Amino acid sequence: MNLAIAHRREIGQKAWDAFVDRADEAWLWHLFPFQDAFATWPGRSDLSFAVVDASRAELLAVVPLQLVKRTKARIVTLNLLESLGGPACADGLPEKTRQQIRQAALDHLLALARQYRALAIDLALPPMAPAYRGERCPRVNPLLFLGCDNTLTQTYAIDLRRTEEELWQGLSGNCRNMVKRAEKEGVTVREAGSPADLECYYRMHLETYRRTGALPHPFAYFQQIWQNFTSRGYSHIFLAELKGEVVAAANVGAYKGAMIYWTGASKTGLPSPGVNNLLQWHAIRYARSHGFEWYESGEAFPNLKEGKLKGLNDFKKSFGGELYPFYRGLLVIRKNLHLLYTLYHSWRGTHG
Repeated sequence: MNLAIAHRREIGQKAWDAFVDRADEAWLWHLFPFQDAFATWPGRSDLSFAVVDASRAELLAVVPLQLVKRTKARIVTLNLLESLGGPACADGLPEKTRQQIRQAALDHLLALARQYRALAIDLALPPMAPAYRGERCPRVNPLLFLGCDNTLTQTYAIDLRRTEEELWQGLSGNCRNMVKRAEKEGVTVREAGSPADLECYYRMHLETYRRTGALPHPFAYFQQIWQNFTSRGYSHIFLAELKGEVVAAANVGAYKGAMIYWTGASKTGLPSPGVNNLLQWHAIRYARSHGFEWYESGEAFPNLKEGKLKGLNDFKKSFGGELYPFYRGLLVIRKNLHLLYTLYHSWRGTHG
């Protein structure tokens, strides 16, 4: 076996996505077009690569990877490497071969970190990949075998292999009341079907991010989702309407028997406080009725006692999901500078 590294562009979309389709460790975030969508964010560029057996021209693993440039205090620019998805190996490989592939991927990651003077390499495995969800959850964070520090968190995931009534009863009492209230007030949900719907979604996205003080994503990001994911059934955008006006939306990713709450947006001063509950319940029902087995509400923050993230955690929890591992790992390259970077973020979080 002659292991070599090839950039995503060298592999091409057809071969890359065919591998992602059949690898149980790969999921939505590994797909070829997602890397282009992600790279529309300011300060990001794609460095995704594959590990191949050059002697047989065989694809053995793919690693989605972004170089992220972050400017702090409007003066200093710091580089990070981020992998949403992490390494995904081919199915059925002997453990010795997997170790060799992991080592080849790690060597290349470290070489890139040196080349770009990155502070750290941040990796996250997809909880909805078949290899990591439900009964197949590994007992140990797989990223530890890559030499990462363990930064594991949790996510809320709903097992859809139940009746709709059982799922409904799994919602918290307050969540059920909010859904019924929105329905009683006349809120309806439909799926987006035109570029005009996408533009409507983006206007709400801008409004939502202005309201929260976050930097909005570029329209190109959502165009990429619409063109390469929604058109292929890998994304569904649900719009909540009241009296003919779109007031909120939820975009869910869909792949390999699982769905995830991907992005959401709403108008300021929602006319019905249960709109977002109804959107999520609609997405859950849609997922189950279309044969999906899992629905991920998103990363959990179960130990928080107050603040915005506490409210977000309680919202996700209210749909009846259970906590599952969200495998994350960190390779710190420039330890002292990374420590300062972490302290700065902690200070900003405390002082706004």
